[in-house]
Amino acid sequence: MWYEVVERLDPGEFTMYLLDFRGCGLSDRPRNAESHEAYAADLRTALDAIGSPATIVGHSMGGRLAQYVATQRPSNLERLILVASGTAKTLRLTPGRNARALQTYGSRAQIERFQRAAMRRDVAPAVMERIVEDALVASYDHWAGVETRGAADFSGALARIDVPVLAIAGAEDPLAPPAQVKREVAGAIEGALFVQLRDAGHNLPIETPDDIAEAVRRFGQ
Repeated sequence: MWYEVVERLDPGEFTMYLLDFRGCGLSDRPRNAESHEAYAADLRTALDAIGSPATIVGHSMGGRLAQYVATQRPSNLERLILVASGTAKTLRLTPGRNARALQTYGSRAQIERFQRAAMRRDVAPAVMERIVEDALVASYDHWAGVETRGAADFSGALARIDVPVLAIAGAEDPLAPPAQVKREVAGAIEGALFVQLRDAGHNLPIETPDDIAEAVRRFGQ
């Protein structure tokens, strides 16, 4: 999801780390180990390993986890950039939605259909193929964990976030609507800034990579 943003940033100016959570990408696939707290532990471990002052840039579920870790005030966390972010509210998932999500697992056609429905801008075929392939290699435990188990409400802890926060939303995002991001993310974190991108959906790092890279350049230092 982040390659188009990374290629627009100067490696002489930024050191960039792209994290694959457990069960995804090139990371390990432990059995029955996927949960909100486990993913947060992965992020904390990565942050500890980096050691130096860092900005976390999180998209969707990654944005939710970034908020959760920030409530624990890691010593080297300097800023958060939350892109089409999930909120700290309880994730309530209906049985029907759970069933549809699990039926999508391993289906190239259904994954691509879902990704296109979440977006409002076209992307290059090679980019879409990469996003679909990434979803196809995710473990079933990860897929089931993300889609069906939900996560607890930690909105009461957002007051503990004491670093600058930028929340970015796509004006036509069907998964993280801008009104929700403004109210439950930017509006719930003291001093957070909110930006809305026109004619954009949920997958902002591939729909609007220039805008996201510019946000990192201007806010992430």
